[in-house]
Amino acid sequence: YLLKILTNLKTLTPSYYRGAQGVVLVYDVTRKDTFAGLESWLNELEMYTTKSNTVKMLVGNKTDKPDREVERREGLQFARKRSLLFIETSAKTQDGVQHAFEELVIKILQTPGLWDKSTEKRGVQLMESSAQQKKSLCGAYCPLS
Repeated sequence: YLLKILTNLKTLTPSYYRGAQGVVLVYDVTRKDTFAGLESWLNELEMYTTKSNTVKMLVGNKTDKPDREVERREGLQFARKRSLLFIETSAKTQDGVQHAFEELVIKILQTPGLWDKSTEKRGVQLMESSAQQKKSLCGAYCPLS
C-alpha cells in the first residue's frame, strides 16, 4: 500500500516544478544526512524544472541549535560549486528567514526571461459546444429543486 502511495506521489512530481521561477532547498545544520541528500534534490530539480534559469537558493536552517554537524563553510562551498544562492537561518528565532525570501525574489526579478509572459506556454482553452450551451438554460448555477 505504501509503495502505491509513493508511486502515485512520484507521478505528481513534475507538476511541482513546472514553471518554477525560484526554488528553496533547505537542510538542517544539525543533521549531516539532510545535507548529504541535497545532491539528489538538485538532480530532481534539473530533471523537472521547465525554466533553465530558475533561481535556486540553499538554506541551512536551525542555526539556533548548538549541536551543528554541517559548518557554514560546507554549505557555502556546496552552493558556490553549483551556482546557488546561500544563506543560513533559524526558523525558530526567525533569524535570516525574511532576508532569504527577499534575496530570492530580488534575484528572480533580476533574471531575464523569468517574467517574460510571451515565452510562457498557454494551456488549452476549453469551450462549451453550442449544443451544451443551449441545454444549460440556467447559466452557471442551477437550483436543486
